[in-house]
Amino acid sequence: MINSTLIDDSPLLDDDGDACTNEESPRSMQGDLLSWCSPICATQTYFSNLSSFFSSKFLAWIAVVQLCVSGGARRLTMVVSLPLFKGLGIDASRKQLYMALMYSPFAMKALIGVLSDLFPVRGYNKRYYAVISIFVGVLSSLFLLGASGYVQDTISNSQDVSRILCDFIIVCFTGISFEDATLDILNEGKYSELMRISPQSGSSIITYKEGLFTLGSIFTQSYVGPLADSHQWDVLFWILVVLTLMPLYPVLTGWLPENKRSADDAGMVQTCPGLLFDSRNFRRRRVSFLIIALSAFAAPLASVVTTFTALGVGLTLSAFVLVCCALATYIIFPRIMFWTLLAIILIDLSNVNISPALEYYYTADEACLANG
Repeated sequence: MINSTLIDDSPLLDDDGDACTNEESPRSMQGDLLSWCSPICATQTYFSNLSSFFSSKFLAWIAVVQLCVSGGARRLTMVVSLPLFKGLGIDASRKQLYMALMYSPFAMKALIGVLSDLFPVRGYNKRYYAVISIFVGVLSSLFLLGASGYVQDTISNSQDVSRILCDFIIVCFTGISFEDATLDILNEGKYSELMRISPQSGSSIITYKEGLFTLGSIFTQSYVGPLADSHQWDVLFWILVVLTLMPLYPVLTGWLPENKRSADDAGMVQTCPGLLFDSRNFRRRRVSFLIIALSAFAAPLASVVTTFTALGVGLTLSAFVLVCCALATYIIFPRIMFWTLLAIILIDLSNVNISPALEYYYTADEACLANG
């Protein structure tokens, strides 16, 4: 039975005890105020809950990666590729192949995760793999910066010269994607581990990550267009150098939390100075690791062959790899895994993506916009 003393009916009555009609009640006014404050209060509550499960350094580390690398450097390469390759005379079909090559490091994320689990470097499973990927990204950005002076000159030269320069540029873009893919899988491994420890955290960390990525992407797209229109390639590539370098200090100072391993740990073997091998983990999941390694190299290899040799050869290699992966899954893993893989293959084959090529035909020409 409800206790009547807990129910406050005063907002429903006027001073004379009659029901309120047209005048706005104090509770209604308070509700309107709360409705304006609720987004702010909800945001404060969200970040308060987030910080109770994840350390401030780890949250700052994710922010650096998402704003500077995923939503920054990689987004910059995606946006700038259209005006850059179009200005260099690369046709739509060739750009489609370039984009496939640029995304190929993301197919290697599982392999990167396996290597970081099996081979700790100087006792750390993640830190020095992140450092290696940052080095690759910074080096790729520096190569682009060095080539920026040739971009405008090459536009007026022969198609063969433009093709060589574009091949060089897309290899550098792929190096930047490698940094993003590596940092992404290392972060996923860490926050998945923390989410298993604190399942009540829910998906808050994923929302945080995706929100920062969106924010970084919006900011990046706001300046890439004007700089590309004015052919400020050197400025764009300087920005790439800075963005790819930003995660170096945080990772070296331990913003990505992990416990240091040693040769005295169970199953650890010292293979060479500074490199350990988790033999027990490898023996327990040997077959899975081998399948992951073989499948991880398939997409980059097929992309390289398709881009730099012949399209028919690349398509044949891709079909061969798909059949081999399907057969290996059928023989080694449970049937549900095989049927799942087969469904994924059929869905992907039926979902033909030609958006990079269509971008060539959905840009304004001189009739619509001055200078096109």
